[in-house]
Amino acid sequence: MYQKLACVFIGALFTLSFSFQVNAKVRGEAVVKSIKSEVLNESRELLIHLPNNYSRYKDTTYPVLYLLDGQRNFAHTVGTLDLLNQSGMAQEMIVIGISNTERTRDFTPTYDESYNQWGISGGADNFLDFLEKELKPYVGANYRTNNYAIVSGHSLSALFTLYALQERPELFQAYFAFSPSLWWHEEVVFPEAKAFFASGSDLNKYLYINMGNEGGNMLSAYERYVELLNSSERKGLTFDTELDTSESHNTTALAGMSLALQKQLNSLRPTGAIIQEGIPAVEQYYKDLSAKYAFEAKPEYKAVNHAGYAALNNQDFDSAIAIFKKNIARFPNKSDAYDSLADGYEANGDLAMALEMREKALAMSYEENVENGAFKTRLANLQKKIAEGTGD
Repeated sequence: MYQKLACVFIGALFTLSFSFQVNAKVRGEAVVKSIKSEVLNESRELLIHLPNNYSRYKDTTYPVLYLLDGQRNFAHTVGTLDLLNQSGMAQEMIVIGISNTERTRDFTPTYDESYNQWGISGGADNFLDFLEKELKPYVGANYRTNNYAIVSGHSLSALFTLYALQERPELFQAYFAFSPSLWWHEEVVFPEAKAFFASGSDLNKYLYINMGNEGGNMLSAYERYVELLNSSERKGLTFDTELDTSESHNTTALAGMSLALQKQLNSLRPTGAIIQEGIPAVEQYYKDLSAKYAFEAKPEYKAVNHAGYAALNNQDFDSAIAIFKKNIARFPNKSDAYDSLADGYEANGDLAMALEMREKALAMSYEENVENGAFKTRLANLQKKIAEGTGD
């Protein structure tokens, strides 16, 4: 009997699991495309991931993350970015993973015959031409971009990332360099790097650079570069450095990507003091940000949402509700926006409208494909409050 019950139970679990798998949806859209490069005289495969909301917000533009070593880093980057997106801890982005053909050739700035066993070296300037003259125009012509671009690399491709910063800083607004091989060719990039960071002109860029449990010239060159950053006189440069000895050379890109994405977004966010001043101050901040970084910056959902809750905390219910409605107007398919508006109505004692918004938030969460346990709980609590006739 017990064996029969166990079989029935296991069968039920299998049916339930299968049902969930059938109903599950992968967030976002990923495709593989090929671009013919005249500069490189070859074709390159691109791994392209579009944000979860790309097809739902037809007039929204997005930053682009250009991911070097695309085959190796695409999957974990897309997964990390999506997880952070769901908590508002990173921007939604278009990810362009660039496949490799001659890795050492493309990512090294000089020819060094002592490393010929890795392949031909010294093609970084040519690869920069490819990015500037072919790939970025291709992406801009085919996808909705807002002119904010990030380049990300690991090891040799992180060396290239830092070389791109000092050689053609106009190409990108942000740079992620995980365990950069700055030792290349007897640290050949340092003379120019020293002059670059000593310049008095504005450099409105963000840089994240890390290093794992690595010794020798990997570590010493990293430490030398961090010293340059700390003594930099470039105005507008924002950077974060991480020495994480719990990670190896092979895992610094995996561990660092989460931190880099979060810190990059924080470098663009208004301060709490600005948010407390209200929507006009927030909107002015993003206008100034657009001019500083030369991209189409619009008030981030969370910044506006926080301004709404700041008004709510001050018991300025009308302003809070108006701010939450403003967010819905820009993000009509975002379930959290309706849940926040419900908070405003509930705090103001309008339980009927709060109930309508809670129900809307839950329904929208299924279309948005986000976790909705909190929406269900808040809806149930509100329904109980209404049934009991309590308004507080």
